[in-house]
Amino acid sequence: MTLELGRWGEDRAKEHLLQSGYEILESNYRFKKAEIDLIARKGNVIIAVEVKTRSGIIVGTPFHAITREKQRNLLLGINHYVQKFKEPIEVRMDAISVIKQGERINIVHLEDAFPAF
Repeated sequence: MTLELGRWGEDRAKEHLLQSGYEILESNYRFKKAEIDLIARKGNVIIAVEVKTRSGIIVGTPFHAITREKQRNLLLGINHYVQKFKEPIEVRMDAISVIKQGERINIVHLEDAFPAF
């Protein structure tokens, strides 16, 4: 996957979240080994969002590319991020799949995609 396709997919995911009533707090947040594609807020919930983008016909879903190590790094990053909030905050980890097939774009948003183990 090219960097341009990944950024394009993150932009589509951002648009989807904004249209769904989310506020975007950060893009490409980094802490140690962790990189979180998007950090969003809806109500009093802070959401780490992993975006997976693919083009063309694929086998399986892009969600299969989110490994346990990636999940652990997301948790590390979001835990660091929420330390700046003074009030208690709920945290959730979502995943968004963006698949581009020609002119067609399919976006799937999985809320609470993986547990905070």
